[in-house]
Amino acid sequence: MLEAFSPRCEKESLKMECVCEGMDFRSQSTVIVIPGWRAVFSRKEDREKDEPEAGGGTAVFAEGEEIPVMGHGLAQKKTMPRPLYTDATLLSVMENCGKEIADEQAREAVKELGIGTPATRAAIITTLFKRDYIERSGKSIRPTEKGLYLYESVKGMMVADAELTGTWEKALAQIEEHTLDPESFMLSIREYTGKVTGEILRLKFPEPSSRAFTCPKCGTGNVVVKSKVAKCDREGCGLLVFRRFLNKELTDQHLEQLFSSGSTRLIKGLKGKKGVSFDATVAFDTDFNLKLSFPKPKGGKGK
Repeated sequence: MLEAFSPRCEKESLKMECVCEGMDFRSQSTVIVIPGWRAVFSRKEDREKDEPEAGGGTAVFAEGEEIPVMGHGLAQKKTMPRPLYTDATLLSVMENCGKEIADEQAREAVKELGIGTPATRAAIITTLFKRDYIERSGKSIRPTEKGLYLYESVKGMMVADAELTGTWEKALAQIEEHTLDPESFMLSIREYTGKVTGEILRLKFPEPSSRAFTCPKCGTGNVVVKSKVAKCDREGCGLLVFRRFLNKELTDQHLEQLFSSGSTRLIKGLKGKKGVSFDATVAFDTDFNLKLSFPKPKGGKGK
């Protein structure tokens, strides 16, 4: 009760920074000017993070004064990558992308817009899936090899500039306020269209990386592994393996095991037509079509 009706606690914080031999030094101190409610019990747990303990020194120094180093430490840390987007977080970042724009006026103009509109953002994401630029990995969304190629090719181009929408909205606001001539704006649009078209026409996409193995069927051709399929390059052989098998994406390691030994190691999470998950190995049959091989039950008799 006493604390609740006591006056507020007032503090004075001081932070000083200096440079010595090219190194930055910082010192800060906090002094309680009026204890207020904290004087009732004077508990240690009421001390805040920025308050040094009693006798911890002060940040008030005079020029030329020698100050002892009170302590030092070495910290080693690792940065963490941003988590993969989900449907919800991707929609959110599309809606709020204007926060990253440096120009304050452009950022203000686009803050309520983002990429697309509430009615079109879901369709944009669906289009990215249809064109194989992104794919699902559980609940997360990750870029495909094709999507990364496209990103690397256009990331420095005008067509990929996130500030563009903000710049246009800023210009439209100026037209509305009669501070910008509409014809000047349309002239800039025509110039932009010409530059962007020229950049796009000069694009050269790198060839997707591929790996080759000796064909286990004909023994003479090479099996070329691409993003969605592995196929023998010898005419008439006909060996063809699709990466997606029973709702599971076969990795490069799975395909290497398959082509080198005729069977993969145990793959977990395969799903049949009824959606039931099971574990099995993928192997070639006598006609070099894919078949399933189930592990033998451990211990005793099994069905």
